Amino acid sequence: MDRFLDKILAILAVLSGLLLLFITFAIFYTIFARFLDIPGPVWAIQFTEYALLWMTLLGTAWVLKQHKHVSVDLLTSRLSAQTKLYFSLGHSVMGVVVSGILCWYGTVVTWGQYQRGVMDIQVVDMPKYLILIIIPIGFLFLVGQFFRNFLTDLKRVKDFPGPISTGAGSSGDKAPEVHQKNSEGGAT
Repeated sequence: MDRFLDKILAILAVLSGLLLLFITFAIFYTIFARFLDIPGPVWAIQFTEYALLWMTLLGTAWVLKQHKHVSVDLLTSRLSAQTKLYFSLGHSVMGVVVSGILCWYGTVVTWGQYQRGVMDIQVVDMPKYLILIIIPIGFLFLVGQFFRNFLTDLKRVKDFPGPISTGAGSSGDKAPEVHQKNSEGGAT
């Protein structure tokens, strides 16, 4: 199942990259046409806006899987390995909850737009649900990836070696000290 989801995330990431190429070429062509004083495509801005939304939500779960999301590690860089692991577990739980809520709400809104037949009236009229459908889809994949991260971190917690010393001067760069007993029963 993991390999199947990994392949889907990879395909979505490629689609995200293709949308980025589309945006780049559409904007370049529009600027170049304006430079040559010829009319550019009137649809370029509209579809670039749509592509930005789709590109972001198609690629975000893959980026999370790669652990490449932007993060501020000012605090966590000073924590012990075990504490970092607990922070990661909390991060995954919050990610599942928030992404789940946004997936549910995105589904409700998209379904409502579909039922009412709402159109996005611009240069090219588009049914609004076709634009918004990526929101519940993207957040559904995010829920799945956050859940996978949670399970991976939970397994790491179970595999973590014995009690860990987090002395007052310990830094996150050092390996955790594991207290073990020697053959005579004393601490080493």
